[in-house]
Amino acid sequence: MASAPAGLPDEPYPAHDEDTAAREVVVSGERVRLVESGAQGAFPIVLLHGWGASAYNFRRILAPLGRAGFHAIAPDLRGHGWSETSFPRGAWSAGAMAEWLQQLLDSLGVGRCVLVGQSIGGAVALDAASLLRNRVGALVLLAPIGFTTVRRVLLARGMRWWHPATTPRWIVSLVLQRIYGTRGRWTDGDLHEYWMPLRRSHVVKAILQSVREFDFTPRDPRSLNLGDCRLVIRFGELDRLIPHHAAVLHAQGFRGADIAVLRGVGHVPAEEVPDEVTEIIARVAAEANRDV
Repeated sequence: MASAPAGLPDEPYPAHDEDTAAREVVVSGERVRLVESGAQGAFPIVLLHGWGASAYNFRRILAPLGRAGFHAIAPDLRGHGWSETSFPRGAWSAGAMAEWLQQLLDSLGVGRCVLVGQSIGGAVALDAASLLRNRVGALVLLAPIGFTTVRRVLLARGMRWWHPATTPRWIVSLVLQRIYGTRGRWTDGDLHEYWMPLRRSHVVKAILQSVREFDFTPRDPRSLNLGDCRLVIRFGELDRLIPHHAAVLHAQGFRGADIAVLRGVGHVPAEEVPDEVTEIIARVAAEANRDV
């Protein structure tokens, strides 16, 4: 792997961050990388990032959640970031990913928890909560897949022209420009962190497999049994991937859902308005912990 441009890190996040730490666990023979903050015995919050991203998606909220008294855990999803990248066909079906999360929680000894899901991670969290009704006290979904038709999925599924060995930096830059709204800013360092894993051909191959296999269609509130799980959903007003008007309308079909649109925010709320997102997650997690 080529060395980093001058002034940018050679080691990925959370290198040099004293409030977070990375480790690897093996789940049913599969290597999964985690970034964590907070005490191991504290109430767990598990954060699932978006497609093509990594735990870096939550860099601005992991440490604040840890300092607030929670155990914040952000895995690199299957095939993403620095986790395992080689899988048989079907490994990214909705059912397979819900089971993957169940096995990860079992491996970590996580009982009752709060799940936070960004984009595709939101759909994974929603599907898993239906599978794990007695273990998920609340869901916080940020610009989630699963509530409306997702723009450009067909385009992404047809990206066979993208040669896995040559992921240019300008593609990552273009993506960041299009997913941010007006309230947040990304830096050259952020661009570099997202680009680092995408320079590896097997990572690109894995995330293209994921977009071809995953179910991006809206989830049916009549078929998902969430039990007493609290559901908090925040969409971005300026999200170019998920039209918030249609998404809100569909989300209203979920009984008792707390739904709002974040003004001036695009597709990555945890990066754009981290203080606001941290406050929402901490409040929901504190309430879920009291209910134990």
